Amino acid sequence: MKTFNTSLFFCICFLFFVGLASAADNDTITVNYEVQAINELNIDGASVTLTVNAATAGAQPNQVTTSSTYDITTNCAADAKKLTAAINSDMPANVTLTLNLTAPTNGTSQGDVTISSTPADVVTAIDAVAEANINMTFKLDATVSAGVVASASKTLTLTLTDS
Repeated sequence: MKTFNTSLFFCICFLFFVGLASAADNDTITVNYEVQAINELNIDGASVTLTVNAATAGAQPNQVTTSSTYDITTNCAADAKKLTAAINSDMPANVTLTLNLTAPTNGTSQGDVTISSTPADVVTAIDAVAEANINMTFKLDATVSAGVVASASKTLTLTLTDS
């Protein structure tokens, strides 16, 4: 029995000292990381209304204008992105919808752009940017040849895409 107790004592001491010898005051870990492409766009507000209802005698109807804002975040490379705009179907004959987007700090506005069902560039040369409340101005023109056009709506789609 004494031999067993002595052996047990030495085994416990051995395991204790092996544990101390294995412990360290520092260690390492591998940290894996990634930043993926971020491309976010938001139009503030659900709708805008444009109503042509006045003219000066002898002239075409007055253009009407309204504004909204948009927000953009992208971590793209230099001049890598652009914004395009399109509506779900073309405007009636002799009625023109124009859009002017102020460019974010790192971009170039294309000024007044006539919007149709074909996507048109409205802002180009967009670099990495995170900005909110950037102005967008809508303009509606109609000639007398348009006649009376009943109230209708179009869905405008802004798209942040590669240049």
